[in-house]
Amino acid sequence: MTTASNAKSYFDLHTSGIGYIQRAREVKTTGGRKAQPFLACTIAAFVGSAKDPAFRYFDVKVSGAEAKKLVQRYIGIDDPKRRPLVRFRLGDLWVDPFIRPKGDRKGDPAASLKARLLKAELLDRAELATIEQHELITRGIGYLNRPKMVKPADNDPFLACTVAALAGLVDDPDYRYIDTIVANRDAQHLVRRCMSAVEAEKKVLIAFRLNDMKADPYIRTKGEQAGEAAASLESKLVHIGLIKIDGQQMYPPRSETDATQDAPAPEASGQAEDVEGTEVSAQPAPREAEVEVPEEEPALAASF
Repeated sequence: MTTASNAKSYFDLHTSGIGYIQRAREVKTTGGRKAQPFLACTIAAFVGSAKDPAFRYFDVKVSGAEAKKLVQRYIGIDDPKRRPLVRFRLGDLWVDPFIRPKGDRKGDPAASLKARLLKAELLDRAELATIEQHELITRGIGYLNRPKMVKPADNDPFLACTVAALAGLVDDPDYRYIDTIVANRDAQHLVRRCMSAVEAEKKVLIAFRLNDMKADPYIRTKGEQAGEAAASLESKLVHIGLIKIDGQQMYPPRSETDATQDAPAPEASGQAEDVEGTEVSAQPAPREAEVEVPEEEPALAASF
């Protein structure tokens, strides 16, 4: 959690990785004399095996002072060979759904990943050659929702959950609802231990680390918004650094944190520790009907 000079505190939701800066541009805004143009670009982020990486594209407003200096140098440069390779950090991630207006996929749902570019540092391409696996890491805190075992008809079962990630002012937070597959064995164990607390409608707050954020667009089929474009955020939950249930720290045990209280706190754990007692509710965002799955086995709902 970030504390600014004006004493207002913010929940950080940061995404970091390696990628190319594309489409650097000044964006003119409408809305009267006070509307100010802003600097924007697209980040093409690497993810997956370095031998055959995929890309996640983020349309970002450039906010960091040093990032602005870097991006401004590439306004109007579209040559792929001259695109800068950077190590970046984004903040305030969100998803913007729309319906494709033209082309072969006209009428199909689509979505843009959007954020603020906080930091960008040039990366030597020789260093890129030393990386075997690209990670696109998102860190933050949020509430654990809907943990369940999913059993697809044509694939192996997996553990899934939704994280209601906190972003913005502590006094008036926003939520980013992220559907996740729990991909790490330790994280799976911890999520299973939280199932009974979630079922009992307790507030389960976690400090999390996700990998490979992406958008999943769809067309709403029910309700007043039927026919409109919508999108969900999807990722893999790879680490849980802290768990609080109704404000009480359950993981790691207090004895472990007390023994290391003089050491620098991990980024995610420090964030979660500052929100004790903050009264905010986390209800899942309205979504399309989910695939019906069997209830989890009682053995997986071990209590703390």
